[in-house]
Amino acid sequence: MRITGGKIKGRKLKTRRGSLTRPLLSRVRKSLFDLIGDGIKRSTFLDLYAGSGAVGIEALSRGARKVVFVEKDIASIRIIRENLASCGLLSRAKIWQKDVLKFLPFLLKEERFDFIFVAPPYFKGLQNRTLDIIERDADEAVVIVQHSSKERVDFARGGVKIIRQRKYGDTVLTFLRTEHNDKGKAKTTAR
Repeated sequence: MRITGGKIKGRKLKTRRGSLTRPLLSRVRKSLFDLIGDGIKRSTFLDLYAGSGAVGIEALSRGARKVVFVEKDIASIRIIRENLASCGLLSRAKIWQKDVLKFLPFLLKEERFDFIFVAPPYFKGLQNRTLDIIERDADEAVVIVQHSSKERVDFARGGVKIIRQRKYGDTVLTFLRTEHNDKGKAKTTAR
């Protein structure tokens, strides 16, 4: 797997062997960041269920100021750290070995993110459970959810609004914007 754009374009990344992680294909990752465009520059990016860290590392390569990686698997954490070190990007990253659903409410109370990338294992309902937390606790952000086209993800929510959706074979990327009132809580109705 290689970085598709930015300062370290072409850099090869390590991935975990086996079926525990599902790295986002390079062409889909390239499309993701082409859709984000210059908005990535100087942004803060949260990579949930980070796997090899390829999406977050791509964000750093393309100009994100900071990326936070959350992944519970220790072997994947080691790969993320190795990939960041080999790319010279450790100083702009924070890595948490945590269960996303347990840790995310605390993280969102402490930090604000411009982009939140959600890519859990398919067919376990984790997209919906993660969106429940984001809808309740996140400041205004663009949320990108990776899911299977055969999977039902509930995007009909009061605190988030779909802004675009792209399909690449079985993989779907759904872009949402969180909407919040002045108190930082999700609005109950979408605009």
